[in-house]
Amino acid sequence: MRTETGFACALAATVIWSGNFVASRAVAFLIPPWQCNFWRWAVALAVLLPFAWRSLIAEMPALRRHIRYLSLMGILGVTLMNTFIYKAGQTTESLNMALLTPTAPVVILLLSRMIYAEPITPRRLTGLITVLVGIVILVSRGDMQALAALRFAEGDFWALGTALCFGIYSFLMRRRPAELSPMAFNAATFALGLVFAAPFTLAEACLHPLPQLTATLVFCVLYMGVGCSTLSFWLWTLAVDAIGPVRSGLVYYSLPVFSAVGAVLLLGESIYPAQIAGGVLVIGGIFVATRIGAAQTE
Repeated sequence: MRTETGFACALAATVIWSGNFVASRAVAFLIPPWQCNFWRWAVALAVLLPFAWRSLIAEMPALRRHIRYLSLMGILGVTLMNTFIYKAGQTTESLNMALLTPTAPVVILLLSRMIYAEPITPRRLTGLITVLVGIVILVSRGDMQALAALRFAEGDFWALGTALCFGIYSFLMRRRPAELSPMAFNAATFALGLVFAAPFTLAEACLHPLPQLTATLVFCVLYMGVGCSTLSFWLWTLAVDAIGPVRSGLVYYSLPVFSAVGAVLLLGESIYPAQIAGGVLVIGGIFVATRIGAAQTE
């Protein structure tokens, strides 16, 4: 796969993922987090299986050999990551969420540096700083007093857990066995993640009333399952294979930009000049940090 295609896949996955925050806000109090996450991935697996069953059968010996790795990826990407998002949305402010969620690429950069000695070049560092400045301006709307008044709640730690899970997941994608196709890999991790999530989902269902089916709930769960799970994770797998976890992670920094656009178009929220300036910095920083053809000695 060409490098340009890898960046396109990473960007497409990020755009679709950005809608997860809009959908999460819409169902925050319609369905508990474990149940929301479980049905999201159940939908994703149901959509994926008709396309993946041939690969699963053909690659079954390889799947058995790598069951520990697949289980870990299922726990990180399916069982925990989005459950943490839905849990965080119940107790934290949107400003805090927007600041904490994009820290996942920092985890990827640090792990790549510590384990693979991958250099953090001046160009990458400049792009990283530019992106961080853009995110701060974007989510604060240029009001530094809003940042100074931040208070960390329980949900903020759930949000950090989301970023940590996604960072480790993307980093470990580098170790995906070559004998496993993206289709079989995703289907296996979806299924294993659901298995590990099932006991917690059942316990939650026993402790809370069952959610009432509404058009909003059904639509959002379908969007999460088909778009944010099946399609986005497949695109992300292709992106990491093509351009690596660090560059893919830096593209992920653009998520707040697309989340802001979605909030304006779907929720009718206002957008401010400071948010536009922050979005420009985010996209510009990503371009600097991931510029194709940059010298290896940078």
